[in-house]
This record gives sequence, structure tokens and C-alpha cells, in this order.
Amino acid sequence: MLAAPLAAQDLRTINIGQTVSGELTRTDPMGVRARKAPYHVWYMQGRRGQRVMIDVRSDAFDSYVVLRDEEGFVLGSDDDGGGGNNARLHTVLPRDGRYRIIVTAFTDSARGSYELTASGWEAPQAPAPGVITRIGLGETKDGILEPGDEIAGDGPYIDLWELTLRAGQRARIDLHSADFDSYLILRGPDGATLTTDDDGGEEGNDAEISFRAPAAGTYTIIATSFNDNARIGAYRLAVVEETGANTEPGVTTPIARGESKEGRLEAGDTQGRRGREDHWTFQGREGQLARIDAVAENHFDSYLVLLRNGVPIDSNDDGGDGQNARLMTILPASGTYTIVVSKFSESGSDGRYTLSLNLAEAPAGAGRVERLTAGQRVSGRLEAGDRPRSGGGFEDIFEFDGRAGQDIVLEMHSSDFDSYLELRDPDGGMVAENDDGGDGHDAMIMTRLSRAGRFRVIARSYGEAEASGFYELTLSAATEVGRPGRVGELRENETVMGRLEPGDSVVGDSTFADVYTFRAPRD
Repeated sequence: MLAAPLAAQDLRTINIGQTVSGELTRTDPMGVRARKAPYHVWYMQGRRGQRVMIDVRSDAFDSYVVLRDEEGFVLGSDDDGGGGNNARLHTVLPRDGRYRIIVTAFTDSARGSYELTASGWEAPQAPAPGVITRIGLGETKDGILEPGDEIAGDGPYIDLWELTLRAGQRARIDLHSADFDSYLILRGPDGATLTTDDDGGEEGNDAEISFRAPAAGTYTIIATSFNDNARIGAYRLAVVEETGANTEPGVTTPIARGESKEGRLEAGDTQGRRGREDHWTFQGREGQLARIDAVAENHFDSYLVLLRNGVPIDSNDDGGDGQNARLMTILPASGTYTIVVSKFSESGSDGRYTLSLNLAEAPAGAGRVERLTAGQRVSGRLEAGDRPRSGGGFEDIFEFDGRAGQDIVLEMHSSDFDSYLELRDPDGGMVAENDDGGDGHDAMIMTRLSRAGRFRVIARSYGEAEASGFYELTLSAATEVGRPGRVGELRENETVMGRLEPGDSVVGDSTFADVYTFRAPRD
């Protein structure tokens, strides 16, 4: 297909170590398959085993690069590996000969100028292709996915690393690469796959696996790329021993009111309908409001189930921030309850999480006006029997006493509906209202009170629908530490309010600053 168009244009050539420029126009040949965009073909001479990096940069379009050998086989392709919309491809040339670099765009509307660079790739020192290499706890080693490595059944190159552990020993494996989307596979001493991970690491496309060795022996770490293409590139593999308090796999662990504890989904855990799961127990009283949070950050999509005598009471998937689970429910009886923590689906990686339990008294009764004090977090419920709104729906009312010139913050969170707050002065006039000023659909009001008196807070849902469900409401008020120019003191686990304003300290770049001190014990 390329023969006819190329005959009508000058042969474009590039040498390794050279940068050339070009411009895609409407008169250039067009792709006919996935990317129906104009393209240029550049020819490059290379040697077997030569490590090459190819960059395509453009301010005019989203660049895309493909490398083919003399026979037309695709050796690699890239879209945004060079940062932004620039393409970057690392490769190891398989033989001596002439290679074709196809410069095109990710979309068919692309036109404009670009720069193409072919340069030597200064790859790190790494084990030879296809060699199984040992790595120990506390070690960090470099590797390269390249021709000569083993090829997985679904396409990509893989490197094999061996790690020897004692039974019960815990380790965290981190795989980082700027050249490809990292993917980790862990196999046990018997060769069975224990777990996998794609993007569980700290940054973007990094992979991370944390696990407890179920038996003594040699474990196999497979470092590879995520997709089916045989990507070439450098990576860094680190293995860290993890110590500290951890729940034992398959053991039910107690958690008390107000506690936060670290847990981990890992080999040896109870196997449930959604895969591995941890069990926690607590004592509760009839009528208490239980709030349970399972925060797994970017390790997995957490899921919570609350059981009483083995019977499900409630469950939640994404009631917290992002994919974290938050369950809020009224306990139907006094006794022992079991919290089940798992992933939302059986697929995906395992990993660490934090479980928190808060037990509060039952929320305000339907239709009652409740008192609210600074620093207090109360739980409520929109339900039938609450004060009806003229436009439809329910609302709860709270009151607090405020001072003239006082700074206050009101925050309302619900995983059941879109929160909405109103603040009214002692005469009933609207001071402020808010829909999504907090995180996600949470509501938040920050304001300075213009007068003293008893203010009203109206907690409701956004819109006119008769939404019902639990919510949490918090009132924070500034104290003496927020006064202009005064140095305040912070105490452990304390949250204070402040205001940047005339009268404050002024730092070197002429901006206002508040100063706080805190006392710290040795070490």
C-alpha cells in the first residue's frame, strides 16, 4: 500500500543521533485502518542489538509513531510516551538492516509540523535477556523488557525474578517504569499464581503487590507490561520487608468504637463470594448509628458488609471518597456484629486498607429541632416525619448560638443523597447556602457572622426529590487562636480555624501569615 505514495515523494532518511522535521498536510498519503490520518515514512539504518529511542514531538497534533522492520513487521508503537501528546518509543533492534519509522497522528484531523529524533538509548545495567535473577528483601534492581526475554502467552515480554521467604514473612514488591504500564504477577513455591497488580503503586502506571508468604520457599516475581503488545523498556524492581502490626490471614479480629486499624487482603484470607475477605467484630447497642469506613486508597475498590448472627444487615461499595466504602446504619439489636471487608469484584489486585469504626447515638428524631455546638459532629437522617419542604423533600433543623464577627464552617456529608445546606440568621434571613462546596456532593459553608444570636442550620438534599438517608453535620468555629497577629498553639488531634487578614504577620513576599506552635515529645 505504501509503494505508490512513496514513489511520488522524496525518500526520507534519518540516522541515529539525528533530529529532523516534517509537516503533515492534506496531500500526504492517508492511513486506511485504525488511524485514518496522514503519515510520513522515514528510513533508518540499524544494527542488531542496537538500543534506540524514537521521539515524535508536535505542538500541532497528538503524535503517534510506529516502527517496522524491513519485512514490514511491527516492532513497536506509541502514543503519549514522550509526555503530553508526544510519542516516545524504546526498542532493541533485532537485526542489521533498514527500518521504517511511520510518523502519524492519533486522530484523523491532524495536520501540522513535527520533529523526529532517533537517538541511542542509555539503558541501565540489567540481567541478560531470558535469565531468571535472584532478588532479596531490601534490594532494588534494574531490568529491561527486550527481545530475548520470555514471551507470555498473551503477547508481552516478561522477566522472571526469584525471592526466597520464610513462612509468615511479609513483603511489598514495587515495579516502576517510565517506558510502559507496569504489571506484576506473583507465583508461589508451587507455581500457582497468588496475586497480580496493574496500577496499585504510588504513581500512575506503577504496580505494587503486598503479601504474606503462606509457606517457606522461593517465590517467582514476573515483571511485565500491562497490555498485549510486546513493549520494550527499562524498569526498576524493589522488594521491601514489611513489619509492624497486621491482622493474621483468616483470623477474625476485634475492633473497638473510635478505632482505626490496618488490614490487608492477601493469600490465606477467607474466600468469599467476592474473593478474599477479612472479618472484624465489635460490640454494639440497639439504636446506635454505626459508621464504618474501609479506605484502600488506590489498592482496590473496597466493599463492606455488616453481619449480625451471620445475616447481612447492610452493605456499601463507594459511599466514601472515590472507590472507598462507607457504611452508615442503625444497629437493630445489642450484641456482636461482624464487618466483612473485601474487593467489589473478585478480579483486581489485593492490598492494604484502613478500617475505622465510629458508634454514635441515634440521630435526631424526625421533625425535632436539635442543638449544635462548635466542634461537634452529629449524625442525622432525612426520613418521613421530618419537616416537609414546600418544593418537595425533607429537611432537618439545627440551632447554634453565634457571636458577631465569629468565623464558622458548616460541613454536611452523605453517601445516600446530594447534600445541601442553608444558614439563616436570628430573623430567618438567608446568610449562606451551598450544594457541592465540599468533596464530591458534600455541602460546605464558610462565613463570618455579622451579628450575635441564635442561627439556624437547615440540612436537606439538593433538588425537590424526597431523598432520604443518613448524613453527618459538623460545626467548626474560630477561637482566640484565629485573632490577627496572635501566635496560636496547636494540640494533638486538634483542628482550628483561622483567617488571613490585615493585622496578621507579613512574610517576605508581602503576604499575610498566621503562626502556630506545637509541642512535640522527643523523637
